[in-house]
Amino acid sequence: LPNWEGMLRWPGGYIKSLEAKANEKHRAGKGIVWLNNAKDMVENQPTSDFVHLMGMVDTANGVAPRQGNEFTWGFPNLDLQIHMHRYPTGRWLGLETVQQYGSDGIGLTSSVLHDVHGPFGRSEQILTLRKIG
Repeated sequence: LPNWEGMLRWPGGYIKSLEAKANEKHRAGKGIVWLNNAKDMVENQPTSDFVHLMGMVDTANGVAPRQGNEFTWGFPNLDLQIHMHRYPTGRWLGLETVQQYGSDGIGLTSSVLHDVHGPFGRSEQILTLRKIG
């Protein structure tokens, strides 16, 4: 997959530490992004595959914003739920993500979580929508 520059819209050192790849079908509100982070969770301490992958799941809210690059609404997630049907392995996290907004100011980011062997679970993030500016 080609490198994906879509995460560069977000500030911060964590985002800059990510390697991201996406397929050509990625679009506003829906897409598949693969992430890897070369950093350890605790500096100079080995990080298990499980901790490495779980540490990136919250990033799902930023990989397929429904607004595309036109940020007129903020959409922070208020929570993160992770449900797994098997133990993940490897260093790459695949996020097959859909983001939806309701007319009442509530949104939802839903992702199927993948490792190098295929799907291993889901994540759900409830969003609050706020006008920027």
